[in-house]
Amino acid sequence: MPKKLLIPLLLFTISLLHAQSSSDNWIPITIEKDQSLFINVTGLSTFTGDEFFVWSLQEMNSPMTMEEVDGDIYKIRTYYHINKEMKRYSILQIIFYDKENNVLKQYSYEHNFDKPEFIFNYPIIRNSDVGKILLKCFEYFNSDSGKK
Repeated sequence: MPKKLLIPLLLFTISLLHAQSSSDNWIPITIEKDQSLFINVTGLSTFTGDEFFVWSLQEMNSPMTMEEVDGDIYKIRTYYHINKEMKRYSILQIIFYDKENNVLKQYSYEHNFDKPEFIFNYPIIRNSDVGKILLKCFEYFNSDSGKK
C-alpha cells in the first residue's frame, strides 16, 4: 500500500475509534468508598414504551475474584433489558475487566421467549443496584435530557 494512502487511512481509523468511545454518556448512580455504579444514558431517550435497554458500569476500588474468571476484576459492565411496568429485568450481557480495562471474560445471554414473564426473569428489588438503576432511568426519562 502506498504511503500516501496509509496516513489518511490511519487518521480515519483513529477518528472512528475516538468517535465511538466519546458517544458514551455515563452518569453516576452511586459513588461509595468501595465501589461506584454508573449507567450510560446514550440512547435512552429513544425508548418510549415499557421496555428499555441500558448499560451499567460497576467500578470496584478493591479487586473482586470469581472462580470462572481468570484475574482480578475491577470493572463489570452489564447490559440490562428492563420492563418499567412489570418492574422486572433480564441480563443480556456481562463483561468483566481487569485494572487496565482488558476484558477478562464475557457472557452473552439469549432470551428467545414470547412471554414477558420469561423474558424478564428477575424482579427489581427496591434499593438493589438494578432498583437504583431503574430510579435513575425514571429521573432521566422525566428530565429535559430524556425528552429529546
